[in-house]
Amino acid sequence: MKVAFLHTLAANQTLFDACIEETSLADIAEVIHYCSPRLLQYASRVGLDADLAMQVEQQVLQIEAQGADWIICTCSTIGRLAESAQVQRAQVIRVDRPMAWAARQAKQMSVLAALKTTLQPTMNLLAEYQADIDQVARVVILEDAWQHYIDGQLESYHQTIANYIEQHCEGDDAVVLAQASMAPAVKFLPTAMKAKVLTSPSSCIEYLVEQLVSPAEKGQS
Repeated sequence: MKVAFLHTLAANQTLFDACIEETSLADIAEVIHYCSPRLLQYASRVGLDADLAMQVEQQVLQIEAQGADWIICTCSTIGRLAESAQVQRAQVIRVDRPMAWAARQAKQMSVLAALKTTLQPTMNLLAEYQADIDQVARVVILEDAWQHYIDGQLESYHQTIANYIEQHCEGDDAVVLAQASMAPAVKFLPTAMKAKVLTSPSSCIEYLVEQLVSPAEKGQS
């Protein structure tokens, strides 16, 4: 079994490797990483147009041709395009889909993004599981945080996100971090607040392990 992660930010490989180490995924599947920054750069510059859809599909098909059984698109901005690729046999999911499912019962949530292009794709996904998402969710773009990311100041990036959560999200049932790169912000939060914060890397990897473990192995656990 071969699981491929398609990133558009190089730093996400390190982030996902750290999450994978905390699970049994590497024991039950071969994990491969691919990085294509140009896809997010195009989306940020031009938008989600037909040309980008073709570029994403070509990338997904190339990964499938190299033997991937599962392809995880870790970029929320282009996740829908990746899932729409006409693959032959691989299963393709966007990394934030399991997170969106986990958020479906929240009556009050904050959806935080650092990059504006991520926001609408994330809200569209959340709406698949919660029709009244616009009434339930408060949407915030943390532009100051993203500047830290661009400058390579990852700790400041994550600390800025954590500070916002601690100061403004105490009354929420759930806090959705729209970008995978935001996930390490959780470690800067007080223990009492960590449980309500949903991140796509951990949610997705837990989902993958659940899907890939055989029924016999599940019965033994």
